Amino acid sequence: AGVFISNLLAYGFHFIAGRMLGPDDYGVFGSLMALFLLVALPATALGSAVTKYVAIFYFENELGTIAFFRKKIQKVVLIFSGIMLLCIVLFSKIIADFLNIPSVIPVIIVGITLVFALLLPINRGILQGMKKFKEFSINSIFEALARIIILAVFLVVGFGVNGAILAYGLAYLISFLAIFPFIKETKEAITHQENIELKSIYKFIFQVLIVNIIIQSILNVPSLIIKHYYSNEFTGNFTAALNVARISLFVTTAISQVMFPEIAKEKDHHIKKRIFYKSTLLVLLSSSGMALIFYIFPEFIIHGLYGKAFTGAETILQWIGVIMIFIGLLQLWANYKLAKLK
Repeated sequence: AGVFISNLLAYGFHFIAGRMLGPDDYGVFGSLMALFLLVALPATALGSAVTKYVAIFYFENELGTIAFFRKKIQKVVLIFSGIMLLCIVLFSKIIADFLNIPSVIPVIIVGITLVFALLLPINRGILQGMKKFKEFSINSIFEALARIIILAVFLVVGFGVNGAILAYGLAYLISFLAIFPFIKETKEAITHQENIELKSIYKFIFQVLIVNIIIQSILNVPSLIIKHYYSNEFTGNFTAALNVARISLFVTTAISQVMFPEIAKEKDHHIKKRIFYKSTLLVLLSSSGMALIFYIFPEFIIHGLYGKAFTGAETILQWIGVIMIFIGLLQLWANYKLAKLK
């Protein structure tokens, strides 16, 4: 329930940003968010890996190992994110020119936001691995609320697109720091490094990352290309339609998440296939139903969520809704393959 509420609040963030920025600036914001989601792809893979291995350590009551694991992974993440930030700063002019953005500042803010976005999955993964789902939900809601509040303040004082992007990064940082009181028991005795096989962890992260790159590239690369070749207004309408259509992935992602552990724990190959076929049917029915709603009621949905200024998003929503059917099926199939990995 907590994750569902945080997802709703995340959508609220975009609807507020869209209404306050307008189609033109929201188009700039949308392209920058697409860039951010692409460079932040390791975050999801990192979170999955941390959750998986912390769960093993916690089951064996190795709290000291969890503490060492957090420090080791955090050090690697800081080095990696620092390199990514440096690359974004160095190429900020090229990126800004490609996206037809007059200033490099919002691009650099994306790089800063990336650092915080990569740190948060470490602590979040520890919460999940230690089965502190209540604290995880509270932190997720806290992050989403903090982001909306910071966004509103920044936009009211006139920070515009820069404020919207910065609100994302600050919410990540605040949520990251807020988790430490809930994992203080991991500050026990530290174990030796040889107790943790980092190679297997990095391998798992790489496998999940490849899947994320494929799916997220399909979702976000078009926003970058559209921003390069088309107007800010059209990009804003496309971003609005895409964000609404992502609602379809709410349901299909939930189905994939339920299927994953069922496939992972099952040894019988035929039962695995049976679970996958049932999940496929559920994804197909739910995503097709959402696509039908988007196709019949685009005006009502867009005007209700973003306002009449985004009328151009209506037709786009109709077609993206259909595309989400195939993305949902691809996501399910990818999770099925990952769950079968040993």
